[in-house]
Amino acid sequence: MSIEPLHSDRHVLSAFARRPIITGIAVGIGSLLPHAFLPAPASLGFAAVLIALIAGIYFGFAVVNGSPRDQFVEFNVSGAFAVSGLLGLLYWPVLLPLAYFGHAAWDLAHHNRARLPLVAIPQWYVPWCVVIDVIVGAGLLIIWRSDGLI
Repeated sequence: MSIEPLHSDRHVLSAFARRPIITGIAVGIGSLLPHAFLPAPASLGFAAVLIALIAGIYFGFAVVNGSPRDQFVEFNVSGAFAVSGLLGLLYWPVLLPLAYFGHAAWDLAHHNRARLPLVAIPQWYVPWCVVIDVIVGAGLLIIWRSDGLI
């Protein structure tokens, strides 16, 4: 069984790899837009599920490209974001936007693996995911503040 490297032509040619900031903005807005129309409980639930999904992607990178240590780290960090999503959903809604900002910081931690030995991810993925996390986190603060949710 052969595992495709992160630098293959398929990844280089994707729209996300070619234009991570522009596509990140589009995905961020697309991920935030439903919150403007959902009732508060559904908006909270959607935000909680989405942060768990976003965080879980790094575990996928670790399964494909990482060591057992990388898999352990990414699994536990993904779990921490999932727990943050659940706690935000059940008890403290402001924790959800904060989790998105925290995930942006986790993205940035993967940018310089020389300082932090974290799993290798495609180079374009860091700015792409940071943009999405910041748009969703800031947007949730704005939407939920105006709705009186936080």
